[in-house]
Amino acid sequence: MRVSVTFCLLVFGITTLSFAGEPARLTANVQRSGGLTITEGNQPLFQIELGAFAANWQMTSATAPAKYAISNTPERNFSIRTATGAVVNGVATYSEQNGAVGAKYQFTPASDVSLHTLHASAEFPVAALAGAKWTAGDKNGKFPDAYKDAGLFSGEIKTLSIELPRGLTLTWTFHEPTQVLLQDNRQWGPTVSVRIGPQGEKNYKKGETVKLGFNLSATGGIAMSWDQPVTITAGPEWVPLNLQLDIEAGSALDFSNMGLLDAPAGKFGRVIARPDGQFAFEKDPQTARRFYGVNFCFSALYISHEDADRLADRLMRLGYNAVRVHHYEGELVSGQPNSTTLNSEKLDQLDYLLAAFAKRGLYITTDLFVSRPVPNKEVGIDRPGNVEMDTYKILVPVVPAAYENFKAFSKALLDHVNPYTKLRYADDPALAWLSMINEGMFGNFMDKVRKVPEWTLAWNKYLEKQYPSRGALAAAWKNELKDSEDQTKGTVELPTNIYAGGARVGDCHSFFAATDREMIAKMRKFLTEELKCKALITNANAWTNFLSDQASRMTYDYVDDHFYVDHPHFLEQPWRLPSKCDNTSPISGGATGGRYTTFTRLFDKPFTITEYNYSCPGRFRGVGGILTGALGAIQNWGGIWRFAYCHSRDNELQPRPMNYFDMVTDPLGQASERASLCLFVRGDMKPAPHAVSVATTEQEALTTRPMPKLAPNWHWLAWVTKVGTQIGGDPKSITALLPAGEASRTAAGPLAALQAYQPDVPALMDLLKSKGILSASNPTDPTKNIFQSETGEITIDAGKNVMLLDTPRTAGGYAPAGQSIVTADKGVSISIQDSDATVWVSALDKEPISKSKRLLVTHLTDLQNTDIKYGEKARQTLLDWGKLPHLVRAGKAKVIIKNSNPNMKVWALSTSGKRIGEVPRFAERATRDPGIIEFTADVAGDAQGGARMCYEIGEK
Repeated sequence: MRVSVTFCLLVFGITTLSFAGEPARLTANVQRSGGLTITEGNQPLFQIELGAFAANWQMTSATAPAKYAISNTPERNFSIRTATGAVVNGVATYSEQNGAVGAKYQFTPASDVSLHTLHASAEFPVAALAGAKWTAGDKNGKFPDAYKDAGLFSGEIKTLSIELPRGLTLTWTFHEPTQVLLQDNRQWGPTVSVRIGPQGEKNYKKGETVKLGFNLSATGGIAMSWDQPVTITAGPEWVPLNLQLDIEAGSALDFSNMGLLDAPAGKFGRVIARPDGQFAFEKDPQTARRFYGVNFCFSALYISHEDADRLADRLMRLGYNAVRVHHYEGELVSGQPNSTTLNSEKLDQLDYLLAAFAKRGLYITTDLFVSRPVPNKEVGIDRPGNVEMDTYKILVPVVPAAYENFKAFSKALLDHVNPYTKLRYADDPALAWLSMINEGMFGNFMDKVRKVPEWTLAWNKYLEKQYPSRGALAAAWKNELKDSEDQTKGTVELPTNIYAGGARVGDCHSFFAATDREMIAKMRKFLTEELKCKALITNANAWTNFLSDQASRMTYDYVDDHFYVDHPHFLEQPWRLPSKCDNTSPISGGATGGRYTTFTRLFDKPFTITEYNYSCPGRFRGVGGILTGALGAIQNWGGIWRFAYCHSRDNELQPRPMNYFDMVTDPLGQASERASLCLFVRGDMKPAPHAVSVATTEQEALTTRPMPKLAPNWHWLAWVTKVGTQIGGDPKSITALLPAGEASRTAAGPLAALQAYQPDVPALMDLLKSKGILSASNPTDPTKNIFQSETGEITIDAGKNVMLLDTPRTAGGYAPAGQSIVTADKGVSISIQDSDATVWVSALDKEPISKSKRLLVTHLTDLQNTDIKYGEKARQTLLDWGKLPHLVRAGKAKVIIKNSNPNMKVWALSTSGKRIGEVPRFAERATRDPGIIEFTADVAGDAQGGARMCYEIGEK
């Protein structure tokens, strides 16, 4: 959920304050869309965007016209397409007077529309405002270091000021008393909101202009600039890359001999789920197994036999040991008389590809429904065309014809014998995991659920079981039950907003959990009894996650979830440019990506992430993949799949420009995978030895009111120790602390000071220290967004924007230009120059870095397409993808490694792993101290050879 800091200022004039003679401390950059980016030095402080909240509280942001001539003028034209499709046109006007910013906005609806707000919206990261003082009229207070309550202040005021701990004060001045709400959003995301202006639903008339305005001043003043589009081309700052897709056998980039695979898949029997929450093989149950893979989608799965072997060899050498078959059904049923008959030509291609994967030791997961085109008539809907994808997902549990269609396709697929393996899909141990319906959680689609009569019928039958009479329901719901509603007559409506509180919503959560359990029980019986399929089963893997969902997940074999960072937000049309992403450093925000999903895990079941990405064209994606591998290692997850390797057969066979998700078109993202493989699959980063759980009984998980969102406010703890959920134990204590592997829950005792999902930070920190999770030397401080794992192997310092990896076999991290990354024993020291970068060293043999005879050094700055075009300097609005070649941001890093082997040499590598030139070591250091390897990683080290990202260190 994205939560904004919203300013709704019904002010028709502006007043500016003077800071004459003082240098401007902040910069306000006017965006193409009419908003502002406020920066302090080189770091964004907050952003002001224009937008609207629709009547259902869905927020949409302003966009610039498609054909937009931008210039250094005070005005910017924009438009807002609301969640209901209504359009509001507008003009933003800015002025600078003596170091302060004045702003005026005009919003003019193109048609009548009902909205909660028309606003200028700013979003402060928690780290920027934690501990800051606010003064609103004659009231004052502090933004808390840790979350306590959402509402901090509400009232009508004439001035608002925010004093940051470092002495910077921001001031808004209004011409008339204006409604202001201060809100802490940490239960939804890492932001703090200040909403200024009248609240409540209002009907806006066509052509009636709403004028908003404010003046913004700051200590030290604010300088203004007008943003310009940015096009990236080759030059001193951007070096062309010669991309080769296949990996040279035996090279430093060939991970196939690292022990991450054991071919063929199924060599040790089926993948099984152990009761301690780990995967293993049925013939080797004592050894826990982890899997790291990639998604393949659409036509990328349907290629010639020759290309399939080439692709499987490539994946093997890249180090993957798993694959997810995704969005596969469209081509598989193409040209057939119905949606459950398989195309023999496409099936042969899929058969061969999966056999090629299995032959090389790659295990396979898929979903039994992703996006298969199903005609309406096949599910009993009498109209032409196909069922919309997400609608089909919510028909399966309540419409018998849809469920039978699901079964028929599943039977056609799983009963099929692959001629290249001689096994039915249902019998093939390489097909290890099955998700029933991709991203099909019912709460994802409340608007669709409410339109299906069968859902309303099932809802009322559920309520009638819980409340036999209308009087019983009225007593439980009180004024929430309408006079016209009676569950015994089938007239009780489903809620409109699954995130709203109240008894109706709480019961709906329990109803959804019960429906999912019933559906999965039927599916399991069908798969195991009728099809004799032994693959592990899961479901419910994305978006809406509440405590009640865990009561359903406890019936699965393993638990799965998805997450994204910098996922594109489409400004005009779905999956069409322009698109927008935050494009800010995940480290500076406390590395929140994936933290929320850690609580989806049940401690007695294996946990996987089958979709994640730090998406293109975000400039920090090089560190993102590594964060996920590290998080999975600390948490001791069972599997991680990057979304995706490829969406198109055209892209996987020859170099193509990067797109939003595909590793095959993103050499930078692909290079970052090697750190994840070492940290997670090879086990370079140790799991946390302790665990902290949300512990509850099944009944409590279903009846807690209001129903809590699954991830509590202390999800930051995922960077320190293992976290997750347990069903069973003391029903009076929803939060419990236990050593890893301990079957029983801790007694209330020290937990008495904790408030379920919202414990006080000091109390929680004291408890962690008393249990030995936080040592005296651990610098973890959630109030400052500083986190260190209890093993000491990863440290995240949001304030410094630095991440440190410190394991014996993989070490390095991320830092801005001018800062250094140094391990505790100074065995690896990296000084970042010229450009922010992620740099690390991995031993390629079984020795630690200090003794290894073969090392891989990776230096990742940023990578973009030639002629890629953005709407502004912050590179958040993507206007054009550009073309090949890829361009790598120039930058240098001084690398110092302690290593006991003399005469080690350094070579720059191509993307295939081939040595393209020896890199000189610092001669003076090599002579003085042969136990030290010192060299400069330089992206532009050899103009003829193209950009460099990887280096091999060895004796020959």
